[in-house]
Amino acid sequence: MDSVVYKRVLDFYTEKDVRTSWLQKIPSIFLIWIGLSVIAPHPDLFKGWFHLAVALPLLLMLFRREISLDTKDSFFRLAMVLLLYTTLNSLIISNADWALHGQALRWSLETWLLVIFLFLAIPPLLARPYRLGRLLLTCALLGSLASLVVFVLTGGVSGRLYGLGALSNPVQASSVLLVYLAMGVFLLWRERARLTYGDHALIFAALALTVVALLMSQSRGPLLALVTGGGYCLLVNAVTQRAWKLLIFAAVSLLLSAAVVLLFFGMSEFTQAMLERGSSFRLDFWSALLQNPPGSVLLGHGAATDLAQTAAGVEILRTTGYEEFHAHNLFVGTFADSGLVGVGILLAVLGTVLHGIYRMPATWTERLYLLGVWGLVVMLCLTDTHTLVISAKAVWLFTWLPLIFLWFWTRRADPSLASERESI
Repeated sequence: MDSVVYKRVLDFYTEKDVRTSWLQKIPSIFLIWIGLSVIAPHPDLFKGWFHLAVALPLLLMLFRREISLDTKDSFFRLAMVLLLYTTLNSLIISNADWALHGQALRWSLETWLLVIFLFLAIPPLLARPYRLGRLLLTCALLGSLASLVVFVLTGGVSGRLYGLGALSNPVQASSVLLVYLAMGVFLLWRERARLTYGDHALIFAALALTVVALLMSQSRGPLLALVTGGGYCLLVNAVTQRAWKLLIFAAVSLLLSAAVVLLFFGMSEFTQAMLERGSSFRLDFWSALLQNPPGSVLLGHGAATDLAQTAAGVEILRTTGYEEFHAHNLFVGTFADSGLVGVGILLAVLGTVLHGIYRMPATWTERLYLLGVWGLVVMLCLTDTHTLVISAKAVWLFTWLPLIFLWFWTRRADPSLASERESI
């Protein structure tokens, strides 16, 4: 029986018609993956879908040279440089055991496949921004609703809210929901002339429930990003489009959502819970990592190195008691892992997207909106994650996904991108 199943699986991945069908269904495979990120009952389903439905067939087709990519794309090249440098630098610099080296190599491979997959999936989806915007807002709505249901059913009234699928961590859940909301609202804003009452209801419900979920997660980094980024985008729209009604509508939605949460918790209890967590040791992590830099400031100590075995790790264990930790800051974490060279490559990746937003043929209103989404990603990375080279986790959804989305949006007028959409 096992041999029959194995043969069928092998036939599925090696049959040419199946591989051709897989290429045609890449956008659908991506949308299912995004849906699983917010409603899958277990995070392994989100990871398993990527490994079985994306990574395995993609590896096979790359090995057979059946996929053509624009390797001259500047963002793609920089992403590959970041991955290659992180991998080779770690192998040379780090004194970690082979198990940790193997983990670092696997993370690089998975991230490499993710970037290629997003380069294949996003261009055809941007041909229908209205549909993609509604789907992202629906995911933000369902993810927030599922998180609230889990919160109530598990009796977590005194704890922090988390969600399903990839949203099992309160901070990362808030970050992913906020990115889905920002991208979805931007896409529907561009199609505002054709929006129905149902679309407006979707925007209102997604905004209100996402704010409730963020408040109940008590994740201060995403909340600050929401207030800063959301206020920025609303102000841009109000000033440039004279959409003062939208500004008032959104402000009322935010205030009502906040009032519901504060009434549920109690103002003093909610404030006390936020204050009791202090800085969550983030300031201790950052100061220890910066005051105890790696042996090579240029190259870091290698991505495979266990931070607990470094001088910074010893200091953090002494001051906080944490034996396992990460930087909770993308730039500090990249400096520790890959040194100033790694930080330089990371800044080049972010700067390439920023330059793309500046030079794209669009109105200044659209540029300002895209700048707001870019800034949102940067703000979220200031208090969470420590690297872009990692396994299938929620981090991908608020870093690589919005960055590649922004990059391809700035290239929508590029003839080569149009031909790429048609080929898929």
